[in-house]
Amino acid sequence: MSYSTDDQRILEAIERRLTHDDPALATRIDALNKQFPHVPRTPEGGRTRRRSPRVVTAAVLAVIALLALILTVMLGSHSTPPAGVDGGPAALSYLSAYDGRALL
Repeated sequence: MSYSTDDQRILEAIERRLTHDDPALATRIDALNKQFPHVPRTPEGGRTRRRSPRVVTAAVLAVIALLALILTVMLGSHSTPPAGVDGGPAALSYLSAYDGRALL
């Protein structure tokens, strides 16, 4: 990141004032700057790597397809209920034995 000339001038003035007011702190900061040099955040060439919109779209569609497959398997596989519970013929024979009378 490059600073404008005004910003650069202000930073240099702050650095000179710090060196004048607290030389011990300035020495420590200089030692740390030498120990941990500035590493640019962008790779060689100055361009950052961006993901292709096609790759992002393909990844999103793959996740949606996977979720749809999981839901299909979960909702499609149901266990067979016992006879008479689902309203099939066994349930009708059970109800016809009472001829519509209330059960107590």
